[in-house]
Amino acid sequence: MDLVKLKYFYTTAKLGNMSLAANELLISQPALSKAITNLESELEMDLFFRNGKRILLNENGEFLLKRAERIFSEVSNLERSIEERRGERGGSLSIVTTLPYTFTNIIDLFLTDYPNVKCEQVPLSKENLQQFIEYGKYDVCITTDRIEHSNVEWVPLFEEEVFLTVPNSFEETTKGTIDLMELGDFPFIGLSSRFSFRQFTDQACKSVGYTPIYQVEVEEATTILQLVKNGRGAAFTPQTSVDLYENKLKHLKIMNRKFTRTIGLLRHRYFYPTQISTAFVTHCHRYFHDMKNR
Repeated sequence: MDLVKLKYFYTTAKLGNMSLAANELLISQPALSKAITNLESELEMDLFFRNGKRILLNENGEFLLKRAERIFSEVSNLERSIEERRGERGGSLSIVTTLPYTFTNIIDLFLTDYPNVKCEQVPLSKENLQQFIEYGKYDVCITTDRIEHSNVEWVPLFEEEVFLTVPNSFEETTKGTIDLMELGDFPFIGLSSRFSFRQFTDQACKSVGYTPIYQVEVEEATTILQLVKNGRGAAFTPQTSVDLYENKLKHLKIMNRKFTRTIGLLRHRYFYPTQISTAFVTHCHRYFHDMKNR
């Protein structure tokens, strides 16, 4: 079995369509179909259920796809490692995360030392997380969910407090603290309930017998503080997103219980890390160490 045939199979399996796969591989559909047939003949097994142009993997195909994922992930890592050796503090870095403020601040400082690195933020979806854990497709994952799996190591970086953020005109407190029960039906601005941070704050509120009333639910975190600043309601804000120099907002310590969450970093155990990803992990440790000591 050669890598070309395996690449043809891999692309076809991922797209599930001969025409789309042929277009991506820049070959004709008959040539692709012949290559797949030759591969099946070589392996002495069928790999697909065929139904016109649409094809589905059978059990043999699923078996081969999982191993092809690992092979092409290794090839990608090799290509990037060679790219690193050619460039001066260059290369690429892919980070799976849903922490927009944290990502922005960490990357901004990292690029000061590594200005030639190409960075990609990858959404922390179920599929992308699986790609990271099973096949090492991405370099690093930053998350607040502790994930236990034999393929990865979860390293805690920072325990951050969650504050209640209110507009500066909010006069119910002058102490810098808040009892959630004092808020009554004060409106809240927040992410929709599908986001893990919203689920965390909802559960924390429930544990103390309080239910926030969300007047506005959004899909983009950067919208929230702007609406609070405009006096539209209150919001829960993680410590890493607090702007101490914003004079239109107040960040209040919540007194009802310990409102904290842990930011951690997932590293793959079995895929060789690039120089850039290793440098980024070191940078993350230093970034959060400095934050603890502010």
